[in-house]
Order: sequence, then structure tokens, then C-alpha cells
Amino acid sequence: MSEETAPIVVVEEAYTILQHLGGRGFLLMTGAHNLFAAGCSESNPLPWLRMDLQPNQAGVNRLKITVSATDNYRLDFYHQELVDFKPVITNEQVFEEVGVENLAQTFREVTGYETRMPRIIRIG
Repeated sequence: MSEETAPIVVVEEAYTILQHLGGRGFLLMTGAHNLFAAGCSESNPLPWLRMDLQPNQAGVNRLKITVSATDNYRLDFYHQELVDFKPVITNEQVFEEVGVENLAQTFREVTGYETRMPRIIRIG
């Protein structure tokens, strides 16, 4: 892969993960921010997307979603803070082999946040 196409591939992989969560509606409903992604490379064989989360019922402030070789997802929820300029990870919850259809549901169960905007239907 040339250096010119590498950033495009990373963006596409991260965009796909985000779309499976609910896209822009997910970001609006959950307040997730500071998205950071890595694509496939020799040193990193599996693409992933990491984001910071708003305070939630699980007490986690980060989520890293990794695409597995079987096209399922690994979700790493954790609380990270800096202590003496070193990252300290606590409250880690890991979910392996989560299918696309269960991705948003798992997020809801852990954080308590809805992932999609409600549809408002006008009657009458």
C-alpha cells in the first residue's frame, strides 16, 4: 500500500466502524469525542477506532473497538487517567466477538446511553 492511499484506508475503516454504531447520530446521542483510528499495517494487523466517552453508569471514559479477523468486533471499555504522567487503566470491561447486530446493544448495556436518535412520527 502506498503512503498516498494509507490515510484513505484508515478513514474508511474507522467510518465503517462508526456507521455500525449509528454514525453521526451515535456521536450526538452519546457525546463521544476525540476519535482516533488506526488501519491495517505490518505492526498493527487489525484496524481499530478509539473514542473518549462522557461520564456513564459503568464509570468508563474510553472505548476501543477493534475489528477481528472474523469481521466481528472486540470492545474494550476502560477508565484511563494519567498518574505522574503515566496512563493508568482501571475498570476494564472486554467483550470479544461482538457481531455488527449487537454492537450498539452492547454499548447501551455498558454505558446506559442510547446510540440512535429517536424517530418522531407525527400522527394526524
